[in-house]
Amino acid sequence: MSEWDILKRLDRVKAPPDFEQKVMAQLSFRKRAERRRRIVLRWSMAGSFASLAVVVVLLNVFVFRGRTPSGVAGRGKDVASVSSLIQKAGAEQTIRIIETLDYRTEMRSRSTEPETVYLLEQVSDTTPRGIKY
Repeated sequence: MSEWDILKRLDRVKAPPDFEQKVMAQLSFRKRAERRRRIVLRWSMAGSFASLAVVVVLLNVFVFRGRTPSGVAGRGKDVASVSSLIQKAGAEQTIRIIETLDYRTEMRSRSTEPETVYLLEQVSDTTPRGIKY
């Protein structure tokens, strides 16, 4: 015997006269409660993240103050910092690694297709003179 056969043999019963009003009142009450719960959760999460940010800032100001990244890593003062190495390299002779090339003439001579060039570098008509490596 299937479940549908059992359900077909059951007698039909009418709902109480105020059943629909009670259901609608209960639904609106649950919606309001859920809305309040979401608002409280939203403000509590915002407050917890704000307090975490305040703790991080206070730790940074009072606990980790005056420490450089090399000091935090346990390196001594006798080791040269990265910025001083960059300044020393800038004072030495620089080698230009930019090679100018006219891509338009190369592509025209090789193809009869429309001029479409896809490159993974910046191409301009002027030679950049301010970039040094």
